Amino acid sequence: MALHKYLFKKWLTKYRAKKDHFVAVIEKQKEKGRSKDSTHCSHLLAALEEDLQTISRIEQEKGTWWTYTRATRRFKRNFKELDELTKPIWRQWTESLVFAIIVVLILKNFVFGQYLVPTGSAEPTILVGDHILGNKMAYYFSDVKRGEYIIVDDPMFTYDKSNIIKYAWQKYVGFFAVPFLGLSAGPISWTKRVIGLPGDTIEGKVENGKPVIYLNGKKLDEPYINPYPLIHVSKTVGFFDRDSFIGSFMPSFLLKGHSEHASHGEVKYTYDPARTLDDQPFYKNFTNEEIVHSSISGEAIMTYPFTPYHHDVFGPFTLAPGKYWVMGDNRQNSYDCRFWLFLDRSTIQGRAVCNLWSLDTQEAFWAFELIKHPITFWTKAVRWNRFFKVIKHEPGTPVEIK
Repeated sequence: MALHKYLFKKWLTKYRAKKDHFVAVIEKQKEKGRSKDSTHCSHLLAALEEDLQTISRIEQEKGTWWTYTRATRRFKRNFKELDELTKPIWRQWTESLVFAIIVVLILKNFVFGQYLVPTGSAEPTILVGDHILGNKMAYYFSDVKRGEYIIVDDPMFTYDKSNIIKYAWQKYVGFFAVPFLGLSAGPISWTKRVIGLPGDTIEGKVENGKPVIYLNGKKLDEPYINPYPLIHVSKTVGFFDRDSFIGSFMPSFLLKGHSEHASHGEVKYTYDPARTLDDQPFYKNFTNEEIVHSSISGEAIMTYPFTPYHHDVFGPFTLAPGKYWVMGDNRQNSYDCRFWLFLDRSTIQGRAVCNLWSLDTQEAFWAFELIKHPITFWTKAVRWNRFFKVIKHEPGTPVEIK
């Protein structure tokens, strides 16, 4: 009971210091016609005085620990509510905003995160414009498993460790840069499939004209690899011409040009040649005019699946502790371990759970797509069939070598 008395005295000191302030605020509320607020605050002030009388009587009569504790808790609760209601509106909003930001950052960094997929390296499992829910608690108590799709930070990103504020901004906030404060954006996030775990031996070969993966001496059968060709498309984003008078005053994301993820002004979309443009299962928010054609043959330029490149031949490597081998399902358009070798455990953010929602657009903000194409936005850009779609985690199956 001594502890409760000590804590009550602290709250009583705060109340006495603010009592005159409470009375003054209630009078201002009445003057401004805020009768509902003033009435509620007056009732709380009266309840506090009643609580003090009750506590004093319990102390004089040497009441039980429980009755004393219940009375002091009621006093504390009423004081905190009155103190909150009598704060200036701007302070209430500021505190609520700061609290909300802190909660969001805690959830984002330690519980769940939402990630916009910027590139097509995971097609057709995950598409550009998918908004992925990542479970950051998945690997707190269990290990990363082979075949899982994980969220990873750009392994080539270098944090600014010149001071703790810049590092913390990139590590825990990092949504955007604040140039006038010297704060740079953090690493972008990618989705990749885990092929090799620490201790595994991984090797890439070309057999019968196709790239294959060997894991611990056995060739993998990977049914999840994208079997479709990639069609090259040139899409223009933004609103204002760069050379116009208005364009000279506009920020870069409003200027007409190519998507920041376009290579040489082109993006590559997974494409099913057996279907019409409007019946494509993955991307349909582009026109025939936007398809890039060969200047020689006049045919649409495509990148075909299972075409071997020099980076498909690697290893064999034995993965050290804390190192993983990850790749995208869209092997013809994936920047993965074949280029930068091993993925460190520290860059793994969590396990990809499901696709919350999906929008087929190269615009910097989804609202731009809606403004420019208010009808096709709902019929082509929004991929309704991908909302809340669970992501499949499946390891490749070792094939016996005959």
